Amino acid sequence: MPMLKKFRDFFIEQHYRFQLGMQFLIFVNFALLVITASDKLKKVLPIDYTGELVLLSILLAFLGAWLFGLILEKFVKYPQQQERAAVDRSPNWQATHQKLDTIIERLDKLERKK
Repeated sequence: MPMLKKFRDFFIEQHYRFQLGMQFLIFVNFALLVITASDKLKKVLPIDYTGELVLLSILLAFLGAWLFGLILEKFVKYPQQQERAAVDRSPNWQATHQKLDTIIERLDKLERKK
C-alpha cells in the first residue's frame, strides 16, 4: 500500500507540473499560427520580416494575457471566487465547518454557565 500511495502522489505531482506547463503551450501554438499566417498578415500590417511579426505578436500576446490576468485578479476577484466555489463543493471543508460550529456552540454554553 505505501508504494501505491507514493506512486499516486508522484503521479498527481507530475500532473500538476504538466498542467502548469500546458499554459505555456498556448503561446507556442500562437507563435506557430502567426508563422503560418505571416504571409497574409504582412499584407495587412506594415512589417516586412516574419521574425519581426512573430516577435511583436508574441510580445503582444504575453502583454494581453498579463493584462487579462490583472483584470481577473483585481476587478473580477477571480481567485477568491474560485476558492469560494471549491470550498462550497468540498465535503471535507463542510464537515470541518460543522465540527467547528459545534465546538463554538459548546464553548458558548460553557461561558454562559460561568
